[in-house]
Order: sequence, then structure tokens, then C-alpha cells
Amino acid sequence: MSIRQKIGGAILTTALGAALIGGGTFALFSSTTENTSNTFTAGTLSINDVTGGAVFKDNVNIGNLAPGDHDTKVLTIKNTGNLDAWVKIDSLITNADHIANNGIGDLFEGDKGVQFTFDSAAILIPAGKSHSFNVDFEFPASAGNEYQGKTGNVTLRVKAVQARNNTEYDSDNNQIGPVSWQ
Repeated sequence: MSIRQKIGGAILTTALGAALIGGGTFALFSSTTENTSNTFTAGTLSINDVTGGAVFKDNVNIGNLAPGDHDTKVLTIKNTGNLDAWVKIDSLITNADHIANNGIGDLFEGDKGVQFTFDSAAILIPAGKSHSFNVDFEFPASAGNEYQGKTGNVTLRVKAVQARNNTEYDSDNNQIGPVSWQ
């Protein structure tokens, strides 16, 4: 046998032995299992006005306002969802925006008409809990005769957004509000 044949035979034998060893490593026992019934349910974000009616309903002067009248009332909001929420009074809407359209005049018109201020900071309300917001009104003492007999309607718009994964923290790791109102 030539040296070439001997080397070729040795290489062939080595390759055959490697194939047998490699084939043997693929003959292992194995098993699999499944973890089933993993159900995902999205949380709910829901708020309700639990004030018990209009914020200003129990003020005896609301029907007979006079310049100089002022008062503070409370709007109570309950988080009826199952996620904690950042909540704030988003806006106070009067019918003053409709004056130009209907020409009737309005109690809230101008800088001497009834003015409102309210808590505008976002408050964290845990699921199932409530928070009360202050709403103030003032009829400036400088209001003139043009306001006699005028009326107006007010709507308080409250906004909520989830707190989880949407909370901003200060440098001391205190919650300070939502990252986004989207």
C-alpha cells in the first residue's frame, strides 16, 4: 500500500469515527412541557363625579348674585376603575363663548363678570378612592349695572390618565405628576 493510500485510509477512518461519535450525541433523551391558561386582562380607568349634583347647587346666593359675592365649593371625584389615576380639573367652561353667536349677554362676560379659580394640579387618586377639588367664584365688587339679571352656565371638565408607567418623579423620588396626558 502506498503512503497516499495509507493517509487516505487514516483520514477516512477518522472521519467515520467522528461521524459515529457525533451521531451518538444526537441520541439523547429530551422532553418539553407547556404552561397554559395564561390570561391577560387590561385594567380600567374610570372616574365619576360623586359630588351629588352641581357644585354650586346649595349656595343660596347663586340665584341672586350681587357684586362682591364669593364662595368656595368642592367637586369630589372618585376613581371607579381598577388602575390608579392622575386626575385634575382640566377646564371650566362657561357659556360666555356663545355670546357672539346668540347676542344675549352673559354673567361671565368681561373682566367684571363672575370669575372662577380652581385646583389645577394633578392629584394621584388610587383605584376605589376619592379626592375633593376646591372651586372658587367671585363676582367682582366693581361689576356694573350691565350685569343685572344676567345668567350663565358652568361646566367643570375633569381629566384622568393612568398612573402606572406614566408617573414623573422628582430628585427625591417623590411622585410629582403624570409624564403624559395622552
